[in-house]
Amino acid sequence: MAKEDSEPFPPILWTALLLELVERLAFYGVYVNLAIYLLDTVHLSEKQNGVLLGWFAACRAWIPVITGAVADRLGFRRSLLISFTCYGVAYGLLYGWPARYGAYGAVFLMAVAGAFLKPVIPATVRKYSPKGREQTGFSLFYASVNAGSVVGKVLTKIVRGMLSLRATMVNAIVASVVGLGLAFALFKEPKAGGEVGTDAEDPAPAEPKPSTWTSLKAVLGQPRFVVFLALVSGYYLLIEQFYQTFPVHIVRLFGEGAPREYITLINPAAIALLQVPMAYLTKRLPPVFAMGLGIFLGACSMWLMGAWPSLYGACASFFVFALAEMVYSPRYYQYTSSFAPKGGEGLTMGLSLVPFGVGGLVGGVLSGRLIARYLPKEGPKDPYAVWSIYALIGVFCAAMLFLFAFVTRPKRAPAG
Repeated sequence: MAKEDSEPFPPILWTALLLELVERLAFYGVYVNLAIYLLDTVHLSEKQNGVLLGWFAACRAWIPVITGAVADRLGFRRSLLISFTCYGVAYGLLYGWPARYGAYGAVFLMAVAGAFLKPVIPATVRKYSPKGREQTGFSLFYASVNAGSVVGKVLTKIVRGMLSLRATMVNAIVASVVGLGLAFALFKEPKAGGEVGTDAEDPAPAEPKPSTWTSLKAVLGQPRFVVFLALVSGYYLLIEQFYQTFPVHIVRLFGEGAPREYITLINPAAIALLQVPMAYLTKRLPPVFAMGLGIFLGACSMWLMGAWPSLYGACASFFVFALAEMVYSPRYYQYTSSFAPKGGEGLTMGLSLVPFGVGGLVGGVLSGRLIARYLPKEGPKDPYAVWSIYALIGVFCAAMLFLFAFVTRPKRAPAG
């Protein structure tokens, strides 16, 4: 085995993965029921709910373009402290002010909090993974995301059953406080010369960091990167439907007693258990081709949800989408991080979230309209119409990404 393949991950990388798990525990514990909370507690209409959730997704994705650049200069540790503080306040608002303006403020603050954290953790994995072990590092990162999701949703289901949906916000508040303490105590970037400090930029750096504008021009000056981000937006439209459409779908078809939190556990549990072996099985696939395959599997998952409108169909849909994510997501972070100029890792990771915002915004607006038309609170329902539309969008995006992979494939050197 090559020496670089056996080099251990440094402590800061494991700390980053732990913080990601804690943050996802809190976030998904709230997000799994946010659509129902906004409809039934805040009393938004289906269309208002869709628009708010769409803008929530967009802000979570687009604000990191700014905060990613800020993190490169402010320091990863300080960005994490800001993030967990904002999260704690946001979840406190949802618990303490469950009305329209309180919910609007909380949702926006959740987006800001996530914007400070999202670029930092992948950038830490990219920066501190030993050479040759980047794919394993990103697979561990994605496993930590889904492990946190599993724990958060289980705790939410328990508290919702014992107390109330509103009380589940306390889980998220406590987790945010824990994350804040862990970031303060344990996240210490190595300084120049191998010492450990609170932020790597405290000592005089060996060379000055490029300006944000210089890094932005370097990243966006790569047309292949910009086209790629546009093409994969459809994937994020699909994945958001498990939070924008599915909670309403299952409650309006099967009632409040349906175990929606437990069904959503199938996806992250499968990923947490199978991500590393799946990464091994697919490591020889070209990154863009692998991502196209992942989007196609996601489209199949959407179709299955509508074609088999039952609890078993929902479980099967979540498992198929887990396969899609296992193929797609590690390769996405690996591929996008390869475009990062030196000193612009956080900015590039922020830009890599832009497709999530496009897909989430379009998906939220579309979801609200499809729910109002095909899944009304009263009257006949047609779930197949809703989910087949999502499936068609996924098939189209997969086809475009396969074409992109063909056009941008490496040219073979001429024989001679």
